[in-house]
Amino acid sequence: MLMRLSILAWLALANASLAEKRSNFDIVFSGQYNIVNCGGNTTLVVNLLSKLYSSLLPVIQDAKSTDPSPAYNTFFKNASYAPLISALFTNITTGVPLTPPAPYSFNGSPTLLCVTAPGQFTYNYNGPKDSYTDCVENPTQASNYPGFNPPRQYIILCPSFFTTNIVSIPPPSTCMTVNTYINRFRGSGQSFSRYKLWILLATIAHYYLYASTGSVAITNANDANKCLGLAAEQSSLNANNYVYYAASIYGQCSNFPTPPTRGRELLEIDVEDPSDNGTDIASPAVVEFIATDLEIGVEDTTGTP
Repeated sequence: MLMRLSILAWLALANASLAEKRSNFDIVFSGQYNIVNCGGNTTLVVNLLSKLYSSLLPVIQDAKSTDPSPAYNTFFKNASYAPLISALFTNITTGVPLTPPAPYSFNGSPTLLCVTAPGQFTYNYNGPKDSYTDCVENPTQASNYPGFNPPRQYIILCPSFFTTNIVSIPPPSTCMTVNTYINRFRGSGQSFSRYKLWILLATIAHYYLYASTGSVAITNANDANKCLGLAAEQSSLNANNYVYYAASIYGQCSNFPTPPTRGRELLEIDVEDPSDNGTDIASPAVVEFIATDLEIGVEDTTGTP
């Protein structure tokens, strides 16, 4: 459901500080998501959320199944984590709020904030940071979830998300291929990063993993073969495992590396293969969510009566 700023939201903005009024960000609701400052790209973001909703319904159904697909077994391994996984996907479909109301997030739901100039979203992480500058300095970064302690709901969409040659929706039957000789995915799964739909899912999944678990000791593996090598618990806490799983269900994929219980194990050494992007087995990466002093181009009034 697409909805412009509500009467209550306008009243909240009317009572805000002068600095907040000057920011004049456009705000649109899609489901429970807040889409902020995206201007002419708002419709694209709304359409992506709508496609994400329809794409995740069969994923949720598969995760709840008593006989989950090979895709589930590949990326999550253990059926005991299915309730967590299906609940996270369900939350993503409509943008269920897991954080308190805050500026430009009057309902506490995830806020997709487009940064188009310096000073629109700043925070402190080992010194002052500006999300627009982060985007410019990392041109391959199309979106970002700056973690906060306690969790915040702001998901940054960089200019490159809209201006680079990234296709919005994957074609049907878009799947990773397997090098059967070494029993792992070719290309490390990076082909999925060519699609806005999966980029958006990865960033939203980061928010929901952190907001729902409150854990700062989450895994942070990107390479599909590293994701494949994670233990079941680590897999359930790694955003890209959700992306690879959802993308595999979406593409109706059936070709996966053979699990160690049914054949050759994944190689645990580096070999000369284009699909390799570092060591194959990833250890947990501790993510320090200590960003503070949030400003959204405005005074931060979170928690202020």
